[in-house]
Amino acid sequence: MDSAAQRVAAARAALLEAYYRARDTGDADLMAAAALDLPSSQRFGTHPGHVPALIHEAYAVAGTPVSRCRLAAALARAWVYGGDAQRAVTFAREAVALADGLGEPEVVAEALDAALVAHWGPDDFTERLALSARLADAAAHLTDPGQRSTAHLWRLTTAWECLDVVSVQRQLRALDLLAEESGAPRDAFFAASRRAMHALVTGDIEAADHLIAVTDELGRRTAEPDVEAVTHSLAAARALRADDIASLREEAAAFAAFGAAEGVPSVSAEAARLWLAAEEPDRALELLNQLAGAGLDTVARDVDFLLTVTSLVGVAAELHVDDILGDGVRLLEPFAGRAVLNAGAVTFHGVVDDYLHRAEQALGRPGATAWRHRAATSYQRIGATWWQERLVAVRPPSATARPLTVHLHQDGNRGWVVGRGDATVGLPDLKGLHYVRELLRHPGVERSALALSAAAPGHAGTVVADSETGEVIDRQALAAYRQRLREIDAELDTAGSWNDQAGLDRLRLEREALLAEVRAATGLGGRRRRFGSTEERARVAVRKAIAAALDRVQQHDAALARLLRDTVHTGASCHYDPDPARPVTWLLDPPTTDSATGPAPESLP
Repeated sequence: MDSAAQRVAAARAALLEAYYRARDTGDADLMAAAALDLPSSQRFGTHPGHVPALIHEAYAVAGTPVSRCRLAAALARAWVYGGDAQRAVTFAREAVALADGLGEPEVVAEALDAALVAHWGPDDFTERLALSARLADAAAHLTDPGQRSTAHLWRLTTAWECLDVVSVQRQLRALDLLAEESGAPRDAFFAASRRAMHALVTGDIEAADHLIAVTDELGRRTAEPDVEAVTHSLAAARALRADDIASLREEAAAFAAFGAAEGVPSVSAEAARLWLAAEEPDRALELLNQLAGAGLDTVARDVDFLLTVTSLVGVAAELHVDDILGDGVRLLEPFAGRAVLNAGAVTFHGVVDDYLHRAEQALGRPGATAWRHRAATSYQRIGATWWQERLVAVRPPSATARPLTVHLHQDGNRGWVVGRGDATVGLPDLKGLHYVRELLRHPGVERSALALSAAAPGHAGTVVADSETGEVIDRQALAAYRQRLREIDAELDTAGSWNDQAGLDRLRLEREALLAEVRAATGLGGRRRRFGSTEERARVAVRKAIAAALDRVQQHDAALARLLRDTVHTGASCHYDPDPARPVTWLLDPPTTDSATGPAPESLP
């Protein structure tokens, strides 16, 4: 039996032959009819060759408004499929304008599909929502399965983008029914592939395996040019969830080869992510440097912008490439609350907030916790169990991580020795280093800031009586904050639709800001803090002392300072939370012999 690739090539050759025959006749209507089928022979994202030129040739001699409208729509699709969405916009706008004047539902549906394809970039989401709703209205009374399928796929894509789980389920059911009614392998292919994606998202691996096999079998019976892209995407997602290293290496190699051969950045970025998951960090770093060496601002803001940037940010976070992470946070923040999909919504790649969490965490920024909470909330809402577990689980040590030996002890002359292996520096007697060392001695143990402060040299056993100089905020303000929090929680719990993502994000941001105010105003057990209280003064003093000490460490060893900022947490209570992915042997007391330092490690992850 011919392979899927051979079937696609044969179909493409037949379409081109039909067009050439029509052109030889000089009949504009025959040319239009043949040209309209040419975009169906394109593989998404690859160079379009002469397909747009042939369609434009027919468009230029179109004899009727209907033909010109449909050819303008086809030309827009051809340019987007060929990776040049900017050229598509003008033709898509013309198609919609002509279709609106004609008022024929079939033609309107074609034009709206072209407009959606041309506005598939990250900045066009609001317009995409409106266009997909118009397309659904136009296709509602059409009998053509292809146009109905297109409408359902667009509604499914936008539902995934804004994490509208109810709409996702409804459109999946609509695709199932369409496949049953039409009996066409192509419709069944779309229904099975999107069901497979949903099964992977929700963690139903048994169903996913069955649906991936069905998708592969149906794909071989059709001449869809993107069959291999769909099956490889699903197989890679399955391998990630199973932590199947052998399959991950196979898929990484396939993605890397295709991305390089066709010049598709998003596929190469996915290859970097897969190489990293396959325990090949050097290959991942090589691709990261190729794609983002000039900065992430060079990534085209097209259909795969979010996929490309998040894939690269995910790799950079694991490998601690800080300059790329800084760019990534700046570029991704405007799209918080959105899902990351590949073209056609074949696979789900998490939510933008997750990647912001990873980037901020790797950079040692305090905003990481808020992004992690938002990502976890999104995953819980849509039932993305694997993603949620991955977010909250403690990462195992990396296969390439080496335990580090790090000095953080006094030198016998009231100074400090700080650094890795033999690469140590001398620092003055900083109170913050005493606090850090005390926390490092007891991993995972909560210590109140007051107890930590009292343990510092010169303060041992000293406890100052509380003063009564006033509360941080008064009872009335605190009660108002808590009432507003209850109102916000009620609004979030009873939200009937998730389409207003911006409104939901505003509520969540307000909630986080109010929680921060309440936390700042209350101590352990919810007691209100007082400006002059011993606990509050200790909290501020310990935080400032540790921050100042880590700033001094930063001047000599930025990676060590980042590690300490990631793992040492301050507040009313403080603790050291070791990172299993970056194992460290801390030398907290002066060595008795020179040999006690052990071998010097190569680098800090």
